[in-house]
Amino acid sequence: MRNAIDADVSRLRLTLLAVAGTAVLLFAVGAAWAVVPDLPGQWQTRAPSGPERQEVSYVKAGGKFYLAGGIMPGSGRTDLHERYDPQTNSWKRVAPLPAKLDHVQGVKLGGKIYYVGGLSSRGAHVNTVYIYNPATDSFDKGAPMPAGRGRGAGGVVVYNGKIYYAGGQHGGKAVPWFDRYNPATERWSKLPNMPRPRDHFQGAMVDGKFYAIGGRDTTFDAITRKVDVYDLSGPAGGAWQTLDTALPTARAGFATAVLGRKILVVGGEGGGKAYDNVEAYYTATNSWRTLKPMPTARHGIQALACDGGVYVAAGGETQGSSNSTDAHEVFFLGEPTSCGAGVAASP
Repeated sequence: MRNAIDADVSRLRLTLLAVAGTAVLLFAVGAAWAVVPDLPGQWQTRAPSGPERQEVSYVKAGGKFYLAGGIMPGSGRTDLHERYDPQTNSWKRVAPLPAKLDHVQGVKLGGKIYYVGGLSSRGAHVNTVYIYNPATDSFDKGAPMPAGRGRGAGGVVVYNGKIYYAGGQHGGKAVPWFDRYNPATERWSKLPNMPRPRDHFQGAMVDGKFYAIGGRDTTFDAITRKVDVYDLSGPAGGAWQTLDTALPTARAGFATAVLGRKILVVGGEGGGKAYDNVEAYYTATNSWRTLKPMPTARHGIQALACDGGVYVAAGGETQGSSNSTDAHEVFFLGEPTSCGAGVAASP
């Protein structure tokens, strides 16, 4: 009798988990839609950035954080460039961007920050690459994006010394383009298009794979929850794959941050509002987890990670380009750490 019961249990492959006293049934082990419902993590407040703005870039380089560009209330696009010191919890203005831009994506490579593309006015994109050197507080120019492929509001990551730019807005419309920039040779290469046009999202890199999650196709009412992945570690001439999972909360204009093998999707906009939602995609199990929401709901942001903390500065508190904030907050999935302590977040 006991053997028969064990056989039935094996065939059903049903696992009963107890999470904080709540039974969670996961049917069909490995189901892509499984979401763990607890709300771990905590947020803390840091010194506000000062001028309120949104559609900004936020990047860590040399132990300092750099907040660049964006849209400011009353004055529109800005070249404002600020540096935050996490050890002193203080801000300082540094050399301005060479142009007034919003939706510009910044990434760190070789101790420098590359500000790629962006928007200069509604529907008007740029193809510039501005290279900021924190050591000299000065800018150089990199090779522009390929002819006819300039854009802003796309997803950008760094992998093996190269910069990858996916999607974005060109001429006021979302595009599916995927390009690679090699700063060593100052050359751009075209890669296979994403499965769909997508803008107002952030790229994420885990285990050599580029993740494009959420975002929208040009308009507020055309949000996608799809997760598209391109394996950069594989052979040349690879292809995009669409996963059998989706962003639980449909939104665009959010920030992403990588903690270990987890991708955090933070904030965003859509459906007539700004979001405080934080959801984590566990790449190892193809599943999602809901985390503690932001204290300040907002969009038009970029997040950076430092020693287990995920920092978000500025942003828009309502859908669209009004009601900007200078709020600066940090999320810890594990115990709070001091940036520079070298302590990783717990799983």
